[in-house]
Amino acid sequence: MKANVVENHSGDCSEVGAEGLSQPGVLARSRASAGYHRLMVHSVDIALSPDAASLLDALASDGRFAAIVGGAVRDALLGRPVRDLDAVTAATPDEVRAACEETPWCARVYAVGERFGTLGVVLADGSVVEVSQLRGAAFAVDAGHRDFTVNAMAASWPGLKLLDPVAGMNDLDARLLRAPGDPKERFAEDPLRVLRAARFVSELGFALDAATQAAATATAPALAGVAAERVRDELTALLLGEHVSEGLRVALRTGALATVLPEVAALDGVTQPTFHDLDVFAHTVQTVENAPPTPELRWAALLHDIGKAPCRTVEPDGRIRFFRHAKVGARMTGAICERLRFSKAMTRSVVHLVGEHMRLGDLAVDNPRAVDRAVRRLDLWASGAPDAVRLVTAEDVVELTLADFAATAHRAEAAAVRSRLESAIRSSRERGTRTRPGSVLGGSELMRELGLPEGPLVGRAQRAIEDAVRRGELRADDRAGALRVARAAVHRKVRGDFTRFDTHRDERHGTPPDRT
Repeated sequence: MKANVVENHSGDCSEVGAEGLSQPGVLARSRASAGYHRLMVHSVDIALSPDAASLLDALASDGRFAAIVGGAVRDALLGRPVRDLDAVTAATPDEVRAACEETPWCARVYAVGERFGTLGVVLADGSVVEVSQLRGAAFAVDAGHRDFTVNAMAASWPGLKLLDPVAGMNDLDARLLRAPGDPKERFAEDPLRVLRAARFVSELGFALDAATQAAATATAPALAGVAAERVRDELTALLLGEHVSEGLRVALRTGALATVLPEVAALDGVTQPTFHDLDVFAHTVQTVENAPPTPELRWAALLHDIGKAPCRTVEPDGRIRFFRHAKVGARMTGAICERLRFSKAMTRSVVHLVGEHMRLGDLAVDNPRAVDRAVRRLDLWASGAPDAVRLVTAEDVVELTLADFAATAHRAEAAAVRSRLESAIRSSRERGTRTRPGSVLGGSELMRELGLPEGPLVGRAQRAIEDAVRRGELRADDRAGALRVARAAVHRKVRGDFTRFDTHRDERHGTPPDRT
């Protein structure tokens, strides 16, 4: 997907304006002053499905203005894959709904943003196009209210002619992220744009315009009033970007991190022992960059050391310690996930990864029993059901461990560490740790052997067996051993309940309980 362009070596150039009309070239002047060859972009090459084309035909019916806008146009001009389509139209939301009703190419329509009259149109092919009503009488007005100039270009329908009233092509060539018009006004319109600036730096690798950065910094505190779900989604997109390191640094510089993730911002400047050559924030940034680009691993990499700031101590001899930082960090991570309204599965996954990120650091890889015990502990299952899926695997923890290790002063040894850990985990899988550790004894068998009625004691017995297998204390097929473990667990529970009952009885009669 690319733009159809022609070089213009004359001294004049015009940009395609709000309604596809030629306007005097701000673009030409700024390019000429920078010494660039001038390019006139006539149209944008975007592959559209038949259903998407039918939607645009409906939006443009009766002579109404309709265009593809935003990221799709930007990415097509950059030669990047176009994943999402957004459209802008002069049609009202009611007219858009009416145009989509009972058509073979539209599955359904739903509201997205009431503030801007945005609807989501689910096409019959399964794709989704967000359609917004034009702000103002012409696209030039609409473009002036968009977040950044590179996102304020449109491809009009039909023909996909480029509309660029705010010189977005100029900034695209300069790889610059700049707010159109007064950046303070643009950020005031939606404070989430402060975080979006860092996200687009991460995704595109563009520099942030100085005036835009200053306005973002001034607006950053207002992020506190933005819906948690919107903040979460922008942060996730930032973390998955190809230039995530610079995106995180922009988020720190503008104060966005201090507002939405103060636990991470607090790591800036926190010094570490000599095993490290970076402070905790710089180490965290490098760890994120090293981690595979999945939401779970990138979030875990971002949060893996947040416990270091509150846990940091300095010994009399000057040694720096971070006792229990993984456990403290896991607890903090749980609070962050709740605050940002992550799903339960995502929360469990990230908390588990953060809490266990040190587990493999001192693993005795030559001890099969120790390795199997670690693998079973590191595998996180969605539930206790026999067909449950793993939310996190030991292999995931290996990736986080290596991303962490490769961000230390010993990064040159990372390849050797990877080889040892992967070999140990692979051998463990071959020994049978691919499956969830279950109870070799079913509920009915436990009830019969232990004389138990149906109830919570049966579940307690089964969990005790599973835990013993996970810890490597019991073979998965050892029925006699499983029965001993179950009997001991039930005995401890019954004995504990009796002790509590006896203690309460003695206290009611004014007699202190026996001490043995």
